[in-house]
Amino acid sequence: MEPRNLKDSIFLNVLKTIAKILFYLVLVILFFLAGIFIGYAVIGDGNFWEALNRDTWQHIIDFIS
Repeated sequence: MEPRNLKDSIFLNVLKTIAKILFYLVLVILFFLAGIFIGYAVIGDGNFWEALNRDTWQHIIDFIS
């Protein structure tokens, strides 16, 4: 194997790994947001967009603390 091909191979492997990590991170964020929306709007009978309201989160943090 030539050194050039080895460098390309290592670079591609690192790039694929970073792409997989970013992909799964985006999936986790999307599922988290979907869970917030479903839990707050459907189960909790609240307004859909109020789940992202800062006051809502401050109330949750105050309630837990």
